[in-house]
Amino acid sequence: MWIPHNQLGPLRADSDRDAIRESDAAKQERAFVVGFVLCNTLTKSWETDLLVTPDDHRREISIDGKAATIYASANVAGKLHEIIYTVPATGAEDALATAYRHVVGELNRMALQYGRSFELAGWRVADVEFNARWRFAPFRPSALMPAPDPGALPVEYGEALQLYREARSSSSPTWRLIAAGAILDAAVCGRAPFDKPGRDFANFPLTTNMLVQSGTLVTHPELKGASAANLRDVAETARQTFLTQLVALGAGTKAPDLRDFTSATALVALANLVDLVAHDILIESLRAAGYMRAAEKESAADRAGAPEMADA
Repeated sequence: MWIPHNQLGPLRADSDRDAIRESDAAKQERAFVVGFVLCNTLTKSWETDLLVTPDDHRREISIDGKAATIYASANVAGKLHEIIYTVPATGAEDALATAYRHVVGELNRMALQYGRSFELAGWRVADVEFNARWRFAPFRPSALMPAPDPGALPVEYGEALQLYREARSSSSPTWRLIAAGAILDAAVCGRAPFDKPGRDFANFPLTTNMLVQSGTLVTHPELKGASAANLRDVAETARQTFLTQLVALGAGTKAPDLRDFTSATALVALANLVDLVAHDILIESLRAAGYMRAAEKESAADRAGAPEMADA
């Protein structure tokens, strides 16, 4: 079962509804606390390789000309696991966007300074005045029962399958868009391995369910009722911008500023949709070529088997 990656929201209420309502209704600027939980990209543990010392755990900073504080929180091992901000804002989403812009720049600097990986794993927001709280944690899917062996897949699909695994395995929405976008572009243009007669992946339809799953129903509503070719046109503009940035930094169109929460959310959703469509096109193309059908028949016969298992 395909699942979305890297989604940046929405915030979920974590306190009583009255407090949330009062906070949402208030328009005055006030103090919010925003905490970003970190994880190690290599080990996937919810901590980093950086120790927190008493001398550097709290700093006074300025964001957009307004006074704020940043606090480095350690776990029981003394390792940095959360960066906490106190910022002035008019609402929870405003506070999150303000702190997000700063923390991405902070993590960019730390990656260079320490030569280690720092990745956002989730966040929480609190309105101090109204005691209202929200949180966002990454989606943790249930475990899958093993599927029947589909047998050997054709050699000509090797490059596409390698790119797809890289797209699925990456925590970077930029790289996911680049890798899955290459598959989408090849399919729409009819290049190998999607060059067999009678196949028209350019008109492969985007369903509303695809837009909901990926998050693009909100960020890219113009894709409702669109085709794979329409998606390729939208995605290719962003993909070529990122590719130019990789090949010749500073020579092409400036890439989106991913410290901006709205821009980052849109990129994540677009990468999700391109990933999902590339996945479905690969599956459909292989089935049309006569592969994976034995596994499908066996799977259909066993459909009454055990359901998905939840993580322990």
